[in-house]
Amino acid sequence: MIDAVERGDLPQVTALLSQGAHGNPVNAEGQTPLILAAEGNHAAIVDCLLAHNVPVNATDPDGWTALMSASAVGSLAMVQSLVQGGAEVNSQTSFGLTALMSAAAKGHGEVVQFLVDQGADLNLRDRNSWTALIWAASENHPEVVTLIKQLRATLNP
Repeated sequence: MIDAVERGDLPQVTALLSQGAHGNPVNAEGQTPLILAAEGNHAAIVDCLLAHNVPVNATDPDGWTALMSASAVGSLAMVQSLVQGGAEVNSQTSFGLTALMSAAAKGHGEVVQFLVDQGADLNLRDRNSWTALIWAASENHPEVVTLIKQLRATLNP
């Protein structure tokens, strides 16, 4: 299962699941197929795994989730599928990172907007006390900085 997901081999993943393969094994780093599919930007595999009811909020040993991976790669479609499948938008890693911070750090404004619309907390801080705004600024994404400031003004008039 892990190899098929990493290769982006949807027919193989589908066949394995149809044959009763466990949809939530982990690789040597503790990553699940759903996390790997999101990290590899394999949206069709994410949808397939979700259709087979894999745990959407499963984490790796550091607390990283598929939603965080999808947010980091900037796939709005995957982020939407994961949230619709029950992904927790304010889940934090052991370092305190969130999907919102991941999207902001990579400059993915559409994902930032969607996550906030779904209840992502703009004020959550990681262990360094960084918020999504600070992540966007530190990675030189002025358009996301502006967006987050506008969202804060709207949410906290």
